[in-house]
Amino acid sequence: MDCEVKFSSSSENSSDSKKIETEIAEEDVEYVVVAPDGGYGWIVIGASFLCILISDGILFSFGLILSELERVFDEPVAKVAWIFSIVNGISLISGPIASALSNRFSFRAVVLTGSIFGFVGLSTSSLAQSVDILFFTLGILFGVSIGLIFTPLVVGVGYYFDKRRALATGITVCGSGAGTFVFAPVIYWLLEKYAIRGTFLILSGIYLNCAVLGSLLLPLKPQRRKILQPEGVKLLEANETPNAHKEEENNKQDLKALEQGQLNNKKVNVEKGNKKATKGKELSRREYLSSIFKFSLFRSPTFVVVCISSFFQSIGWFVPFVYLAAHAVNMGIPKEEASFLLSIVGICSMMGRIINGVLADHPKVSVLLLNNIGLSASGLLIILCPFFISYELLVFYSIVLGLALSCTAVTRPILLGELLGLENVNNAYGFMLVFYGVATLFGTPMAGPVIALNMDPLNSPPQFPGNIISLNGTRALLIF
Repeated sequence: MDCEVKFSSSSENSSDSKKIETEIAEEDVEYVVVAPDGGYGWIVIGASFLCILISDGILFSFGLILSELERVFDEPVAKVAWIFSIVNGISLISGPIASALSNRFSFRAVVLTGSIFGFVGLSTSSLAQSVDILFFTLGILFGVSIGLIFTPLVVGVGYYFDKRRALATGITVCGSGAGTFVFAPVIYWLLEKYAIRGTFLILSGIYLNCAVLGSLLLPLKPQRRKILQPEGVKLLEANETPNAHKEEENNKQDLKALEQGQLNNKKVNVEKGNKKATKGKELSRREYLSSIFKFSLFRSPTFVVVCISSFFQSIGWFVPFVYLAAHAVNMGIPKEEASFLLSIVGICSMMGRIINGVLADHPKVSVLLLNNIGLSASGLLIILCPFFISYELLVFYSIVLGLALSCTAVTRPILLGELLGLENVNNAYGFMLVFYGVATLFGTPMAGPVIALNMDPLNSPPQFPGNIISLNGTRALLIF
């Protein structure tokens, strides 16, 4: 009997020691997300590619839709151009909101929400009786939907890859170029067959497929890893804060003062406690918002420079997508061939994004240099567009423009990861899109009146570059 007691007590001691060892082991580990660099990540790339193909394909083919809206509602091009500007501006400005929601919920939940917004915006646009209504249905609803889809997809795919992150991002954003290539002729055919209202209804049904594709973005499960703790650093307890000892000492002093009769007014104590509680709640709210949005990123001079660069980049960035087809028609090129120029830009942009993704992954290639080369080349091309005065030259222009525009689309997320760390890419990319959006919101409409003036029959396009310089002057630089 004594042996049984001894055996049971020893077994209990051993089980207790195992529990203690387990608890100690759990304190020495942390749970982190490890990129699989393949596997299910390729499915995520495929789903993200198709989502961006649909959303950006419709967005970058908006020039064809705006031309039809101008004809149907008999509105000036300057007013109709505001629709695209609002759509693009809102989609970019909503980047931080998409990032914050992704941090709070998940990439998948945000993409699903954006798909529903886009479906509602496009379907209700088919019922619009004026351009003013389209400012809300297309500009706000559809614009928010693109922001809620694009940002989580571009940032989220980077969590599934490490060594091949640039290539994965490049393939994902290829959906933008592929979408322009696919949807430019599709939208042209839909407008000819079903008019503007039928086109909006069909596009809304296509857009809803983003919800199905977005559901494939399953979150990665964190894995256990031993904490690498530097020597000489004391870890705080789970319920301990850096000011815990100071607060405890203050409480002791208050208690001592109360015993001595210095704090004999209970009302003072109650008010003091209420103030502390209110202050604590305010601090907790600020800390919560700060953890979601990470406003501290603006303390980095590097990030501020990237944001300023993004602002100036976007002033004329989307102008060719809106006015390139109209510019070609004004040159006497048939409408169908003019719309094909957007397809050329799209397919070359898709090819360029894969090429730039491979280059950015190479250890000897500077992502910053690659970004700057593409940025400079695309800026010069936008300025020089009026000098391309034949269809053959515009085809060549569209090829080079697509390759140049693809560069920064791939390198910007990678560049932010290298400069700020992967954990800050989601919020940094969202804030950067705000600067894109503000510039786009005003850049495209500013070009509208100049385009309309240049397309006046009395100002017919000149036949050789010398006349462009002498007749258009600085106006040529403002058009594109």
